[in-house]
Amino acid sequence: MRRFVSLLAFIGCLCLAPIGAIAQDYRDLLQSFRAETLTYDDKRFLQTALAFNGHYDGLLDGDWGPRSQRAMESYAQAEFGSAAEEWHLAFLAFSFIDLFERDGWGMFRMNSFGLSLLYPYTAVVTDPSTEYFVNWRHRFSSLSYSTGINDRQTVQNVHDYTESVHSSSTELYILRRPSLAVTSATRNDGSVLYTRSNFINGLWHTAMLSADRQDVPILNAVAASITVGSSRNISITRDGPLETIVMQTLAIINEQDSASNAPQQSAQVSAPEVARISTGTGFIVSSQGFALTNAHVVQGCVQVTYDGLPASVVSQSEEYDLALLQIPDWSGDVVATFSPAPARLNSDVTVVGFPLSGLLSGLNVTRGAVSSSLGFGGDMSGMQITAPVQPGNSGGPLLAADGEVVGVVVSKLDAQYVADLTGDIPQNVNFAIRGELAKLFLFQNGVEPVLGTSDAPVAPVDIAQIASAYTGFIECRQ
Repeated sequence: MRRFVSLLAFIGCLCLAPIGAIAQDYRDLLQSFRAETLTYDDKRFLQTALAFNGHYDGLLDGDWGPRSQRAMESYAQAEFGSAAEEWHLAFLAFSFIDLFERDGWGMFRMNSFGLSLLYPYTAVVTDPSTEYFVNWRHRFSSLSYSTGINDRQTVQNVHDYTESVHSSSTELYILRRPSLAVTSATRNDGSVLYTRSNFINGLWHTAMLSADRQDVPILNAVAASITVGSSRNISITRDGPLETIVMQTLAIINEQDSASNAPQQSAQVSAPEVARISTGTGFIVSSQGFALTNAHVVQGCVQVTYDGLPASVVSQSEEYDLALLQIPDWSGDVVATFSPAPARLNSDVTVVGFPLSGLLSGLNVTRGAVSSSLGFGGDMSGMQITAPVQPGNSGGPLLAADGEVVGVVVSKLDAQYVADLTGDIPQNVNFAIRGELAKLFLFQNGVEPVLGTSDAPVAPVDIAQIASAYTGFIECRQ
């Protein structure tokens, strides 16, 4: 509560001041909370923030009903000891923006898996896969994920196991429908095991979540986010009602700090960046200035640049996680060459891109091999590689030993970021979209990819030099 003292003091001054002495929009912050003024995205963002704070256990659907309202009132009472007011939304938003910036939370569309869910892109550790599941965990909590596509009997066994671990006095939660099964069990120590299975295209797609007592709110938020197919990212509407409340509240805080003569005046509260900036990699595929990248790199962008040049999104495919950009001011003369044939198992590959732009600088090149001809969760549109991949490599070219493109990198499951910060051993399970699909996507959008004519190996240093001429840094402002 100490972080709110300056705001509370200033609001006390507002309440005592003549109406004409203050800005009317500041007085509006003292009004009772009104959900009807918010946009769909604003409501969904607040539902997510309330879930992470342990006050909300409903769907993250932007539908502000009685459950959402009760959660908002619970938050306001717990933090401020009063009914919910407009300015409370700002501090609720601040709490989740902090987590967004630290962990990179966003909606992860798993194409082959058929579901979308909340995922901490920059705070993930990949665990060894088992016979039926791919596994990973959140670096900063006890939350763990397992996902798999299995037959009915295997799924039944998984739900039976989930039911068997229930040992607390709370009621076991079971939901059964023709195409949906949910089991949520709580142990005596307060830890939770949550299992959800959706019947999609003839198979059962299962997501299992587990967390210790203190991290159950995070688990509940992720469980509530699970959606069949694609789902919009969690965001605040640009220039919308919630952003306005956030910026007005910050203005009040800063005005109060400026009016104070305390020695701590220099440590003013600074505004969190509501408009998020994310980065990725792309590569030129046509002399007309067309570039290829991942769809998730440019999803939700209001402004995209390629090596600092303005770029526009020409086409996107959520199914294959590919996007085509056009850079009108591009003036280079080197374009990527695609391999006519698929990459072979255990063949050498090189990843080129701009990872961890906040920590590293310039083009980064890593090498490895094709370790599986299938992608995440057995996805036939992808492949698994051992070359180290970090956030920011997304959308970059995967090159064969002859320097030709055999895939497009997707950096979602690597732990190199954690290794750089903590010294943990990085994982070497990473994925790329097959080059064949990338070529098909280009053909479908009227761009004819340049095909290689020789399989002669190229020296690794030459591969890096050539690739640097057509590989670019993408910045997305949301």
